[in-house]
Amino acid sequence: MSELIAARQHANIRHLLLGGASALAMLAVVTTQAVADDQNHFTIELGGQYGIESGGSTDWFQPAGGEGGELYNSGGNIYTVRPSHSWNIDGAIKFQPAGMDLIFKLGAQYGRTGTKNSDKAITFAPSYYDSTAYYSAHARHQEEHVKVDFQVGKDFGLGMFGNNGGTSIFSAGIRYAQYNSHTNIDFSTSTKYFVTGGTARVARRFSGVGPMISWEASAPISDDGFALDWGAELAVLFGRQKVSGSVTYNDNYTYTAGSHRNVTVPEVGGFMGLSYTCPDAPAKFTLGYKVDALFNLYDGGLFVSRDTDRITHGPFLKVSVGVN
Repeated sequence: MSELIAARQHANIRHLLLGGASALAMLAVVTTQAVADDQNHFTIELGGQYGIESGGSTDWFQPAGGEGGELYNSGGNIYTVRPSHSWNIDGAIKFQPAGMDLIFKLGAQYGRTGTKNSDKAITFAPSYYDSTAYYSAHARHQEEHVKVDFQVGKDFGLGMFGNNGGTSIFSAGIRYAQYNSHTNIDFSTSTKYFVTGGTARVARRFSGVGPMISWEASAPISDDGFALDWGAELAVLFGRQKVSGSVTYNDNYTYTAGSHRNVTVPEVGGFMGLSYTCPDAPAKFTLGYKVDALFNLYDGGLFVSRDTDRITHGPFLKVSVGVN
C-alpha cells in the first residue's frame, strides 16, 4: 500500500510540473509580440565556474581479510569522503526567429571535481584469528557530470518592476542530467598468518530527465554598458540511482555487489552578477556568483541506502556574443 501511495504522489508531482511548464509555454505563445522584429537573432554563450563542493559524503571501505570478508563492515572499516572543489564549463545557443518574440535555448554543462584523497589504517583483533590484524588503505575520489537543457522563453521586460530598460526572460523546458562518482582504493591486510592486499572500487551514478523552469533578468545600472544580472531555475529529475562495489585481491579473487532504485531529484539554482556590454561590439561579459543544489542525488551508503545531496557554489565568468 505504501508503495502505491508513493507512486501516486510521484505521478501527481510529475503531472503538476508538466502542467506548469505547458501553461508557461502557452502563455508565451499567446502573449503580444512586443519585441519581435524581422531579423533572426543568435546568441552564443560560453562560461566557466570554480565550484566549492558541499552536501553529504559518500562511503568507502577497507575490505576485511579472509574468505567471505569482502565488503564486510567489521565495525571500523567504513569511511566517508566528499570532493572539495570542482571546475564547470557551460555553453548555450539562443535563437529568436524573425517575427517572433519566443527565444529558443539549447544549453549544456560539463563539470568535474578535483581528486580527493583519503588514507586510513586500523588495527584490531578479529574473532576468527588469534592474531592482531592490520589494515591500511588509500582512496582516491572523483566526480563528474553532464547536463543538457532545451527551453523556450519570452522576454517580458522589467516594466513590471518599474524598470523599462532591462530584460526579464521566463522560460520552460526539459533537462537531462547524469552524475557519476567513483572511488578507487588500494589496500593491504596482514596478520601473523598471511599478508594480502588488492584494489577496490565504489561507483555511483544518477541519470534522469524532467521539466524545468528558469528566470533570467538584467537591469542597467549606468549609461556606459554596466548592468546587474540575476536568475533562478528549478528542475525536478526523474531517474535511477545506482551504486556498485568490487574487490580484487592480489590472487585475482574478485567479489562484487550493487543495488539500484528509482528516485526523484529536485534541483534549484540561482546566480547574481555584474555585466558589461561592449558599445562597439555585440559582446557581453558577466562576472558573478552562482549556486546549484541537487537533493537526494546519490545513494551515499554501501550496506544501507543513504540519500546524499550535492551543492556547488562559487564565482563564474560568462561571455555572450550576438550574431545577427
